[in-house]
Formats: sequence, C-alpha cells, structure tokens
Amino acid sequence: MPLSGGSRGVGVFDAATSQCTVSFDGFIWYTVSAGSFAPIDVAREQCAPDALQAKGTPIVPAWAKPSGPTQAIFAAASLQEKLPLGGMPILESIAQAHHVPLTWLVGSTAYLANLQPYDAAHMQNGDDVQGEPGFESTLAADFAWYKPRVLAQIDDGRNPAGPAASMPLGETAFWGITWDNLGVDTLQDYGSPWGAYCADVTSFRRPAPDGSCALLGFEWTARDLNRAYYTGRVAAFSTDPDDLLQRGGFTAQTAVPYVNALLDAYAAAGQSQPIVVVSQQESQEMFGPGDSQIMDALYARAAADGMKIETLAQASVDARTFSAQPRTVAFPFIAGGSNVASPLVGNATIFPSAIDYTDSQSDMTFIGGHTLPARVFRYSDYPVSRDGAPMPTVPASQLPTLTNVVAGGGSISFQFSAPVALHYGVALWTDPSLLALSGGGVHAAGHAGVVLTFDLQPGQNQVTFACGACSGTAFPYST
Repeated sequence: MPLSGGSRGVGVFDAATSQCTVSFDGFIWYTVSAGSFAPIDVAREQCAPDALQAKGTPIVPAWAKPSGPTQAIFAAASLQEKLPLGGMPILESIAQAHHVPLTWLVGSTAYLANLQPYDAAHMQNGDDVQGEPGFESTLAADFAWYKPRVLAQIDDGRNPAGPAASMPLGETAFWGITWDNLGVDTLQDYGSPWGAYCADVTSFRRPAPDGSCALLGFEWTARDLNRAYYTGRVAAFSTDPDDLLQRGGFTAQTAVPYVNALLDAYAAAGQSQPIVVVSQQESQEMFGPGDSQIMDALYARAAADGMKIETLAQASVDARTFSAQPRTVAFPFIAGGSNVASPLVGNATIFPSAIDYTDSQSDMTFIGGHTLPARVFRYSDYPVSRDGAPMPTVPASQLPTLTNVVAGGGSISFQFSAPVALHYGVALWTDPSLLALSGGGVHAAGHAGVVLTFDLQPGQNQVTFACGACSGTAFPYST
C-alpha cells in the first residue's frame, strides 16, 4: 500500500526551506535537501508546513554536467536546399575554427554551380557531401571523393518509397527524423527515437524489431529533450539557432549559455553510454543576426566537452556498433527563452527532469518524480511507416496499474495489475550507483536515475530486482 502523506504541496517544486520527503504516487518517495534542487513533480509530501517552494529559477543538476570523458559523437550537417546561396562560407569558417567537419546535404543543383568550395572544404577540414534522393549520380560525377552513405530523407511526402529504396546504392543510413514532431513543417515523426537508431527497413520510423542494423536513422537536429517534450514545441527548443531566435524567445546573448548547457547535458549523458548528437543548420539561414554566434558556441562546446566529432558518414559506421542497444537518457530543465507553461505538469513553467528510454520493443518517457511512464510507444503496433501518420501511444486502457512496492533484504519488488501483455518499465529518480542494482533490465541514466524494464502478462504480476542497497522505498533525490 502507498505510504501516508499529506497533499499540501502539490505541483512542481525546485527548492525547500528544510529537508523533506516527497512522492508522486505514494509508493516511491524521495528525500530533498534544504535549498535548491532540480524540479520534481509532487503530489504527496511529508514536510514541515510550506517547506516546499517553486522559485522558478531551478538549478541544472550536477548529473547533467560532464565530469569525465564522454562517449557522445557530434555530427554537424547543413541542408542545402533553399535559396539564397552564400551561407556556406560563413558556416564553413566557423566549423573550421573548431575543427568540425561538416556534412553538406545537397538538395538543389543551384548549390553545385561552383564545386570548388566543396573540394577545398573536403581537403582542409574533412567535409563530406551526401544528398537527397536522386542526387547520387550527380554527386558522383562532381566529386571523385564522394561515396553514397547517408540519404537526406525528408519525410514530407517527396520520397514515398522511404530510405530503404536507396540502400542498394550504398546509402544504408538516412538523416531527417524530427523527434516528437506532430506537424511542424508537415513532418509527423512523433514516436520515433531521437539521436541515432537501427531502423526497421520496412518501417523506418521505428527500431528494427530483431536488433539488426542494416539501416541506420539519424535525427534532423538535436532537441532539448526536456522542454520540447513538455511544451510540444519541438521547433523552439533545439540546436538550430533559428528555432531559438525566431520561435524560442531567445536573443543571441541568452541563447549562448543555453546551448552550452544543452551540449553539456548530452555530453554528460554520453558518459554512461554512447550516443549521437546531430546539429543541423541550413546554409540559407546563416544570414540572420545571431546565427553565427550561436553556431560558434555549439561547435566550440562540442569540442570542449570532448565529443568525438565526425561526419554523418563516419558516424554511421561508429553508431552501428551501439544503436541497437537500449538507451536511457535523462535530461534536465534548462532555463532561457520563452516562459512557456506545460499542460503535462499542471501548467507549470519550470519542468521536472525527463527520462527517455528506447529499445527495440518500446519507447517510454518518464516525468521527474514519477515511477510509471507518462507515455509508451509499442513499436510492434507500427509495421509500416506512412507519410503523415505519427505513432499513437499505447492507450490508457491498456496500461498497467501499480498496486504495491516492497523493498528490503537485498531486493525491490513491484506489483502490477496489467490488462494486456506489455513490455514496460519503471523509473527510480536516484543515483543508481548507490543502489547496487543488478540483473537484466537495469538501465542507468547516468547518475540521474535508472529505468527497470520487464515484460508483463495479463493479470497480476510481481517483478523483482536485486537491489543490495534498497532498505526501503524512500531514496535520496538525484542532484
């Protein structure tokens, strides 16, 4: 049964006047210290009266800052499709200053009127060219060093055959998935994994169910996995400077510390597992005030954080070695730009941390402080990817109910009532290195938390994990 606890403090909090214990579901509790902490969603609390506070100036937790070598790969790309021309040398000069090789994604012959800049950038900086569907023969004729590896697949109806049709040409990877997107620029990639993933050849928006990696997918550009999720504004909070300046409410001056913290969070996530971070900036967008300043900050931070910097073609080789594996990444709230309320957490304007978990069967997103996922994508439900058809989440009527949690004696057990069979999971928002968890289905999200995954059958289920340091169901909240 849930522990008792009052409901005075209900909402998202980021500070306390004294130590107290909080919970969302009443089963798992977290101890927060006096002072500021990363925002957490609370529905029950055992605190002194009015101890919890929502200051609105949350800290970025230590777990979201790199503290050692990272396994993150950084790939910079530039889509060359729209006019005007002339932005290429601006972006190239920034990239060369930080030794960042660019992948030029050609989608218009207008950009190929002068080939010399591409040859020079390839020789001087290791740049590469890849293209949209149909450009392979043109690029092969223009550049002796070109090899088709990554298809620029924009999922907006122009290439109904999908990326699999280009695999015989050597393009066994594709770029262009827009994570969590429900219609921006007509794209509908909601439910697809972020970063890089081993895609199903017959249904490219989902991971390959057999764990193979014949086809690798890359995202369009890295998002703020916290604020994009909570607000639904995927085109406002990302690594694209125009997203920040035109839609996110940032100035160039406020965007620089924001993108620095964004890259830091990815680098920290990459300390416990390899990941791919893509940054895309279209050539024609390099003329706006602030664009160059933000791109300079992005490239500089990727290098300073020690990310492995590669072209998309190079990353497609490295990423195949890990992109079929389960991935668990926590992302903090990073302040800046528009003060947007989130309907997901009671219209709060500071958001709890978020964990996104993906494997070949499911994708689950967890709200900070919640044990159960806020949404689940069951990939077996999507055998065919179609333009304009986002993936629906598992309906609430098919989600299990948590009925009890017991911890102690070297283990932690969760009891569920499940209406259907489901690959599912729970999150614990405490540093997993302190728990002595072991066994299959344990997926650490750095020092922020851990996701435990398992398969439920219809009816009553008990799931138990070895947890050598679990003495009860209250844990220190990750900081």
